Amino acid sequence: MEMTMTLRSEIERGIAEMGMNFSEFGEWSGINRGIFSAILNSNPPKPISLNQLERIAKALGHEEGWMFDLYIDECFYDGRPNRRRVEPFLIRSAELDRIDCIEKVLSRLLEDLKQLEMIFEIGEALYTSGKIKESTVFYQCIVQNEKYHQSERLAVSHYRLFRAALGEDNERNLRAAIEFEPFCDKLPDHHRLDGLMRLFDVYFTLGKLEEAEQYSRELIQFSSTVYALEKQSMNNPNAYIPIQTDHPLVVYYGYGFLSMETIMFRQENFKEARAYTKLYEDLSYFAGLDEQGRKEVEKFRFFSKQNSIYIDLLSGDLQSLEKCIAFMDEHPEEVSATISILLTAANRNDFEITEILKDFYGKVESSKFENSHYNKMYQMNRYIDICYEAAQYYFKKRIFDEAFDYLLNGLEIVVKINNKEMFMKYVPLFEKYRIDTSEDQHLKYKKIMKEMIL
Repeated sequence: MEMTMTLRSEIERGIAEMGMNFSEFGEWSGINRGIFSAILNSNPPKPISLNQLERIAKALGHEEGWMFDLYIDECFYDGRPNRRRVEPFLIRSAELDRIDCIEKVLSRLLEDLKQLEMIFEIGEALYTSGKIKESTVFYQCIVQNEKYHQSERLAVSHYRLFRAALGEDNERNLRAAIEFEPFCDKLPDHHRLDGLMRLFDVYFTLGKLEEAEQYSRELIQFSSTVYALEKQSMNNPNAYIPIQTDHPLVVYYGYGFLSMETIMFRQENFKEARAYTKLYEDLSYFAGLDEQGRKEVEKFRFFSKQNSIYIDLLSGDLQSLEKCIAFMDEHPEEVSATISILLTAANRNDFEITEILKDFYGKVESSKFENSHYNKMYQMNRYIDICYEAAQYYFKKRIFDEAFDYLLNGLEIVVKINNKEMFMKYVPLFEKYRIDTSEDQHLKYKKIMKEMIL
């Protein structure tokens, strides 16, 4: 009980320094006089709640988190964890980034592995309230200490850590995906749908088409199964409770076909790509659509129109260039996506698009940082694809200033997001034309390479 008495001694010392008695301070801090007396004078003393500690700290003029390290014993006042004190204390410690306090409490909780359920629930409370970064220490605790490999909470913890890890660093995204993969099929259905979709996104963005195709096919199969079960449940409307997914169910169903279309796209199998386009272009038949679901159906209709133009371009249809320009004028938010396809088509089919690139250059350059329905990871990786294709286009035309501008702008982002695969494409391309660089371009290249080494 030594630590507990030290906490109370610090409170008493602070009150004395303010020149107040217990009654006056109780009124000043907003704590009932009787409760305050019981906290300091009872034998044994009444445990302090976290709310009371924070009121006392504020009244004494201390910063948030004052005496948190000494408060830990209050959470185990009689030697056992008291959830009414442990849970709010852990959540508050996470909010204040007091990892030291969290680790000490978790260490004591883990003396009894039955407490893993409470630890998991605290992580869920933080995550679902938007405190994703703060939740990770609790999920990591589950991952490190859960003994039952088939445990649902273990699978959910891996899923949450996977979601929290996704960002701009491609290597980190890949590691997160690899760690999460074995647990995806152990998730509850609503999380599994989302996990499959995000695994596809990671692997496709990294150019790992075999893995991306695997998860695309799994998403089609699993979302179709879930949809069939949902339709069956709708036959009993009084007992029907819709599956609680992050997005309307139609998103996962349609995204499966859309993702397979993009795989066929990348493999230059345009006939199969068109077949998948047909499967998601009109999902208005989907059962159980609400207002948000109908909006998603319209988005898929839009994507089918957009991707049909792209397929025409990549197939070498020169007449589709006019459709492409009209599409970008009508939908400026899709310029970078369209330019990416346009450059690939131009390099493959020798299209002349120099004026188009000049007209839309500004929008392409800003695309890597703008907000859109594409996630940030995808946008930045697409930007480096654009720069690489644009550099190749201009090198073919012996327009070296434009070529090196694109190449060096793209290389900066390649290093920033740690895209090793594209780094191995950029550097040989630069070296191939190094003799044609200006002094400024050569110095910029050296600076980028130096930053990578550091």
